[in-house]
Amino acid sequence: MARDTTDDARSFSTFFLNKHKKLKIGCASHANNIIWSRNGEETGRIDYDISTLEPDPHIHLKYKTRWHGEQEWRSVNYRVALEALPCRFGGQRWYFRCPLSSNDRCCNRRVAILYSVGDYFGCRHCVGLTYKTCLENSRMRGFPWKILADSWKADELAQHVRVRYYNGKPTRKYRRCLKLWGADDHVLEAEKALLGALQCK
Repeated sequence: MARDTTDDARSFSTFFLNKHKKLKIGCASHANNIIWSRNGEETGRIDYDISTLEPDPHIHLKYKTRWHGEQEWRSVNYRVALEALPCRFGGQRWYFRCPLSSNDRCCNRRVAILYSVGDYFGCRHCVGLTYKTCLENSRMRGFPWKILADSWKADELAQHVRVRYYNGKPTRKYRRCLKLWGADDHVLEAEKALLGALQCK
């Protein structure tokens, strides 16, 4: 039986919180919510409070849940620790600390996305999810499908690359795009030369 994938579960991420300006250092906000919808209809909602105040940055989740076949809704209320790490070129990136436990041991894995399977949200390892690409037929991972898939991934990733070069070197995210595109050093040097010529105009 195939495992559920990350595409099958509800999720939210630090990218979502950052996009909505909820992860500013030294701030706290209350009565926020995350809403999931399908075809314009609401399918789920979580209320949350969030604090980036030291020494205990966290997000406090509050929602109702029920398993299949249950009639009564149950209230769920718990905190998930947040952690900020410095980025390579300045600034910082926020992560959750997975709150789930296994064999009386807290996972505490640092992750950017939490998924829901059952009553609680946790990292994909704890909730038993895999990526959709991991379930693809092995023949689809070979030539020429892998080349096409890598190119599509690179195109999508490149849309979110704000800075391609820093101090004359490609940023880590842009280097990943180049690797997926299969670009060699000659392509890299040609692009840098073109970029330098445009900046001189």
